[in-house]
Amino acid sequence: MLSATSRREIFLRILILSSTPWSNDNSFGNSYSNIFEGIENIEIANIYCRYGEPNNNVVSKHFQITEKSLLKNLVDKSYPSGQEIYQKENIEKLNSSEKKLFDKVRVQRFQIYFWLRDIIWKVGRWRSDNLRDFIDDFKPDIIFQPLYYSNYLNDIALFIKNYTKAPMVSYVSDDVYTMKQLSFSPLYWIDRIIKRKHIKKIVEQSEYLYVISDIQKREYEKIFKKECKVLTKGSDFSKEGTIKTNFNTPLKLVYTENIGNKRWKTLSIIAKQLQEINKKEVKAQLYIYSHTPINKKMSSQLNINKSSFFMGGVPAEDVAEIQKDADVLVHVESLKLREKLSVRQSFSTKLIDYFYSGRPILAVGPTSVASIDHLIRNNAAITASTEEEVYSKLNEMINDESILVNTAKNGWECGKNNHQITNIQESLYYNLQQLLI
Repeated sequence: MLSATSRREIFLRILILSSTPWSNDNSFGNSYSNIFEGIENIEIANIYCRYGEPNNNVVSKHFQITEKSLLKNLVDKSYPSGQEIYQKENIEKLNSSEKKLFDKVRVQRFQIYFWLRDIIWKVGRWRSDNLRDFIDDFKPDIIFQPLYYSNYLNDIALFIKNYTKAPMVSYVSDDVYTMKQLSFSPLYWIDRIIKRKHIKKIVEQSEYLYVISDIQKREYEKIFKKECKVLTKGSDFSKEGTIKTNFNTPLKLVYTENIGNKRWKTLSIIAKQLQEINKKEVKAQLYIYSHTPINKKMSSQLNINKSSFFMGGVPAEDVAEIQKDADVLVHVESLKLREKLSVRQSFSTKLIDYFYSGRPILAVGPTSVASIDHLIRNNAAITASTEEEVYSKLNEMINDESILVNTAKNGWECGKNNHQITNIQESLYYNLQQLLI
């Protein structure tokens, strides 16, 4: 194994293809900035395939392709199907009516929409001279590829791999491949079978896989016969943590993750139990911060007078202060079978921020899901998996502050033992460097 000094001798140009823009305000950008920011002797270029503006301190070059640009190019060949982003003025964006429609589709998850999108990418001329020029100018040494449940993104990744001949490493954070899912729609299973073929091609072209959890590592190594390494966000746990010891009345519970995959239903359970607890006196309140669009039904169950409040999304730079102001940080996973199966391999990267905050964590979800399993194994949260447990655990927290203090300490220790950012980055750089030696 190379010494710490020699690990920094090779300069790496890393090309990363993503669905969303690399912005610290979204989950992709937040996680990838955390993983890569501060590593010496690397340069990163990002090709992204959705609307929006990059916002990070990591990427040196951005290239954008969207369905809108592809459609305009089909009508008028002179309109670029993709372009390098030099300034805000040439970023492809949605107007207000388009954004409203896009948000509606995100909430409803219409299958026909996703198939129409795939058709646009299939016929669209995204293999453009602009894209080739961008790649040629950057000259990537390594392709670091998020493994998406998406045909067109994986097709673009395979094109880049074939065009550059650079070694590729994939990173997967959700179960995009196994058949351990639940759906009564034949269209879902047709779609999954088709997408599995594209995903398998990416894995076959990858040197190895990074995965998000131990559960995923075990399953994917068995399926793909390919080496897998666990990679998560990290933070600096090298110094003594600031552990919360004084708590407000009423107790302030804060949630700062997305509420998709029916997580909002689990939050509504917490809200309902708080409403019951607060009948005579307001003892605890839940504040939910999320960029996830919500409908009227969701709003009615997340906004409960004096007990629960949906606050909407906030800029990434404000989240740490919001967490610092909390008494308890909340993490949830869906208790519904379909959603439980879809996220069982996934690990919420927000938990790293929660550990670092020094606040106690209340986690509600199935014990078989990787995030909840990690918290239980490390005794890093107050956990519940039924409505009855939610009620009893909330009462215990409210009536015994020592539980909160001890849980906060355990969370910090979990971060220190498993998610120290310098260890994560040294290992990542070393592994990538070995591909070029």
